[in-house]
Order: sequence, then structure tokens, then C-alpha cells
Amino acid sequence: MSALGDDGRQDHAEENGGGNGAGAPGSGRPALQSVGIALDIIDALARAPELSLSELARRVGVAKSTAHRTCAVLAHRGLVDRTPDRGYRLGLRFVEYGHVATEGTAVRDQALPLLVELRNAVGETVQVGVPAGVDVVYVERVEGQRALRYSTNSRRSPLHRSSAGKVLAAYDPALAEARLRAGLPPSTGYTIVVPELLLAELAQVRERGYARSVDETELGMSSIAVPVRLEDDGAVVAAISMVGPTARVVGEHEAHHVHVLQAGARRLGLCLPGQGASDHQWRGERHGRLDGLLSLK
Repeated sequence: MSALGDDGRQDHAEENGGGNGAGAPGSGRPALQSVGIALDIIDALARAPELSLSELARRVGVAKSTAHRTCAVLAHRGLVDRTPDRGYRLGLRFVEYGHVATEGTAVRDQALPLLVELRNAVGETVQVGVPAGVDVVYVERVEGQRALRYSTNSRRSPLHRSSAGKVLAAYDPALAEARLRAGLPPSTGYTIVVPELLLAELAQVRERGYARSVDETELGMSSIAVPVRLEDDGAVVAAISMVGPTARVVGEHEAHHVHVLQAGARRLGLCLPGQGASDHQWRGERHGRLDGLLSLK
């Protein structure tokens, strides 16, 4: 029996919540399980540019008929699209959702003008990341000025593979524990995949005040990140990171980059809600404060 039932009426009933949530008579599965399957399909498509129906069903662990009916509902809502090869991919509705979700965040609202100036100071791609489950999500990014740019365009990364993720996990034990429970999948041969080594790495992050990710996400590319703290209680709410070719990010340039990023992180922390500075006040002060930062180039 499929999660969405065997006829259009059952599909419609579960799409609308299935009454009391226990599923329509004869479905054999609760309506909430249908929601779970739909979310699993979306999650699978978020990890691949396109999947066939058979592969999608295999990854989610359901029958092809169940995957087909679920995708039909998702496609009707614009959440998935059929491809010319009769596969599936995420729909453009997620672009709208992503814009709405990040547009209203205080970190993103304040970050963009600061990131532009940080990018000008270090010359590489800079971004702001916030925790999302066991991952880091980059709510704002400004691409580097140089010819070679960061080729990984993903806005989401597992906490253990990126410098921004390591910063967030280092200062929040619950995030670190959740990532360990979810596993440490590698991206390259340099990715930390041993729990004890990750915990030791996070302790180093706390000791030196910043994180490094050297060839761990993409060979030849590295990043460094610093925490963004709320000035009233020192809580880490985000991370600012820079990404670029390994030789330009770490090594002899590393101390300079860290200094610039830390100056930017302090400014961002000061202008977040609850810090006693309005957006208008911050925008009026930011150029004078950042002139010194930019002179460090």
C-alpha cells in the first residue's frame, strides 16, 4: 500500500491532513508518515542535481509507486520538477522559500555591506553561516575579486567539514553531539571522520579563537572562520568565513586574514538586535570603523 493511498481520493485526503492525522481508512499508514516521505524525497533531491524515480525510491526506501504519487503532489505545488530525462529535481519554489527564510534574519540583514568590505580587504569569497540542524547554512555570501573563485556553490555544509561549521560546533556542545550522532561523511581524503579527532579539533578552535578547514571540503581550497558573538552575553550566533585557494588562505597570510575577519565579526555582533545599536546608527558608523580594517590589506 502506498503512503499516499491507491487512488486520487486517498492522495487528496492525506494531502489535506487525513482528518485526525491517523490516515484515511484503508491507507495502512498515518498521514504524518506521508509528510515524512515527502520530506525525505526533498532531502534526497537537495543532495543531487537530478534523480530518476527508481533511484529516488531506493534512496528514500519506498516503493516506486509511493515515490511517484508523492512526487506528483510535490510537483503540483512547485516543489519538484520533472526533467527532460524523466527524472526529478527540486523546483523553483524553493528559491522563493529560501529568499523569504533568509531575508528576514537579523544576521543576513546586517551582513551584506560588511561582507562587501571584508571581501575587499582579503580579496577572497567571504560568507556568514548560521547553524541548521547538523549543518551550517550560509545566509549571505560575497564572491572573491580574483580570477579563481570558490567552485562549490552549496549554501549548506556539514558542520565537521567547514571552518564555519567547526566554529559553531566548537562553541555549542549540542551541535557537536548532533553532528557526531549523524556521522562524519568525508568530502575529500582530508576530511575529519574520526569523532575523537573532531573533538580535539573543536578544542583547538576554542583555544585559538578561529577555525581552519584545509582541503577538507574541496581539494586545493581552504577556509578560515571566526565566531560572531552577541556582545551582551558573548553567545556565538554565527560565523564569518573566507574561502579561497589554500596557498592564499592559510600559511603566511593566515594571521592577517584572521585579524580582518575578527574585526568584522566584532562589528557584526555589535549591530545585531539587542546590542544597543540600531541599523541606522550602525550604517552611519560602519565606514569609519572599517577604514582601519581595510587599511590592513
